[in-house]
Amino acid sequence: MAGEKVKQLSQMFDAPQYAQQFMELARKTGKCRDLRIRAKAVITDAKGEPVINQKTKMPKVGWTDFIPDIAKVA
Repeated sequence: MAGEKVKQLSQMFDAPQYAQQFMELARKTGKCRDLRIRAKAVITDAKGEPVINQKTKMPKVGWTDFIPDIAKVA
């Protein structure tokens, strides 16, 4: 709770279901807060269009919150 920066889990927890299991275990210890699954994805604007980097002319990629797809869960 000392204001640590966001950190990426190891490759062992790279799938969302493994990250969810890790979060459940971490919450049981009581020494964590604000746990969430994030994924690297193309950053989009309000209209849903990708934000383009002016230098490289490529879409910007950044961390976004992972939202499980309802169709995949069912």
